[in-house]
Amino acid sequence: MSRTFKRALMLIISFLLKLVISIPPAYPNDYLHVKDSGFTLLPVGARAKGMAEAFVAVADDYEGGCFNPAGLVQIERGQIGTMYSDLYGLGLLRHSFLCYAEPTTDKGTGQISWNHLAADFEPGKWNYDLFCYSYGQFFKKSSSSYFNAWGAAVKYLSQTTDWSDATGYSLDLGFLTRRGKFSGGISLQNVFSQISWKTGKRESLSPNVRIGAAYRFTPRLLIALDVNASLKDIPKEVCLGSEWYLSDCLALRLGASGVFQKSFDLNLSTGLGFYLPLQGILKIRGARFDYAFSYHEALDDTHQFSLVLDL
Repeated sequence: MSRTFKRALMLIISFLLKLVISIPPAYPNDYLHVKDSGFTLLPVGARAKGMAEAFVAVADDYEGGCFNPAGLVQIERGQIGTMYSDLYGLGLLRHSFLCYAEPTTDKGTGQISWNHLAADFEPGKWNYDLFCYSYGQFFKKSSSSYFNAWGAAVKYLSQTTDWSDATGYSLDLGFLTRRGKFSGGISLQNVFSQISWKTGKRESLSPNVRIGAAYRFTPRLLIALDVNASLKDIPKEVCLGSEWYLSDCLALRLGASGVFQKSFDLNLSTGLGFYLPLQGILKIRGARFDYAFSYHEALDDTHQFSLVLDL
């Protein structure tokens, strides 16, 4: 990697760090309002969650469709991904996800997904659904360790509540570069968006920017850093995560994120990954089960489970 490229990357990261710290804090209005809840930005896999969501420059499995669609180009064969989480252990906010990703030889990788959040606050109930098509393609590929890629994700949103229903759309854009052991990425989320209520009111989702860098010390060990910034919405945070494969079948993940709200909140994450080769049983090459545990200073702990099948 050239000195010029390294210097440019460090300048970008430095700028975004300053941006995160300098933006005046924004506070949540209503968690159950799709515009303010951050639902469109919720993590969709336990692997990334175990790394404190420092995943923009990694994004090498189905979770890339959420964090950075450009990363989908790293998927070498079809994948089915699922996830379930009881947010904050309350039994009131249930988050689930299902997707299918399919790479092609020279036409990029496409992914379709369904993201669902159900809130059960008696006597009221709310349901949020996000249907998404994500796509990643190479600008130019020299090898699996040296490439530039771009990606986009088109989302259709639906919210059903006791007081009003809404539908809408949003667009994400992503870029990923890899230079041997180093990779860098940027994800522009909700670049264009619109939420239309049955009352006739129209709103836009707050744009969000994630920029990240990752370094692979060995094929089994990597560390990643993400900076997450938004002009209107929260969270604005810095995430640091790592993944260490102790063997071909067992991975350990650790991470921490600092959230800049009214006060500084430190969130800690850890996780495990178990990979099981299936030798083509039922046309499945292998299965990976991921678990993540997240500690939050202000809220209760969250357990997240996900499963990915390599076809």
